[in-house]
Amino acid sequence: MTAPADTWAPRWLVLMRAFARQGASRRLAYPAGYWVHLLNTLIKMFGVVTVWSVLYSVSPGSFPIPLPDMIAYGAVSAILSELLGWWDGPHYLIAKRVRTGLITGDLLRPMSLPYQLFCLWLGESLVVLGLVVLPVVAVAAVAFGIGGPASTLAGAQFAVSVVLSFVLVFCLNFLVGLLVMLTLNLYGLMVLYHSVITMLSGVWIPLWLYPQWLSDLTMVLPFRSVYFTPLSIYVGYVRGGDAWRDLGLQVVWTAVGLAVITAAWRAIRRKIVVQGG
Repeated sequence: MTAPADTWAPRWLVLMRAFARQGASRRLAYPAGYWVHLLNTLIKMFGVVTVWSVLYSVSPGSFPIPLPDMIAYGAVSAILSELLGWWDGPHYLIAKRVRTGLITGDLLRPMSLPYQLFCLWLGESLVVLGLVVLPVVAVAAVAFGIGGPASTLAGAQFAVSVVLSFVLVFCLNFLVGLLVMLTLNLYGLMVLYHSVITMLSGVWIPLWLYPQWLSDLTMVLPFRSVYFTPLSIYVGYVRGGDAWRDLGLQVVWTAVGLAVITAAWRAIRRKIVVQGG
């Protein structure tokens, strides 16, 4: 008789799988929500591509890459924004559980809160990847002729970059969630956070179109590494040594993010104010 997988798997992996399954179940709970999500992603992708196509028709010489690459940038940015979401995730979940007092139950579980939330978000994101991202990628390939990265190396660099971006955006979301714990103010922080990451990450407007001083500012902030790095690798705007440099910067920011959330959580968990409960 074959022993159950849980008998030999590491405890952290068993817990990770359990929480990821819970996150996937949450994402699959409402079929109508899935279809709205899929439709919204398609509309967003077509809208972004249309805007860039019109801008190129007006002033094609203003852009450093050809129109097909710019269309790819816009389409992939719309798709990645669903996988690397900054408008929902750990910070909203933390705010909800602090308001209701359920955060106390989370603290009693046999794993840290950051790891719990990461596993939940991972499960949700895997559902989004399979049921939203991949279908929209297929539509983009047919509608706009978008292929993969320029080379096998660029494809590998892009895949690594997306994984690093996923971890980094989780760290940013979690830090915002910790601020919610301290201030009990969700919406004000959300507006500020969403505005900053939208403006400085390159998700909708490539950073090469920014004024030099603002582009230089993004080099010393983590937001650039969330979207602009994988997108610029995908369309070939950065290659060779420049691509490795940007990946190295992503690794640094991701390591810093993990260190900061670990230290911040240890400091804050003793000062949690719970409303309700």
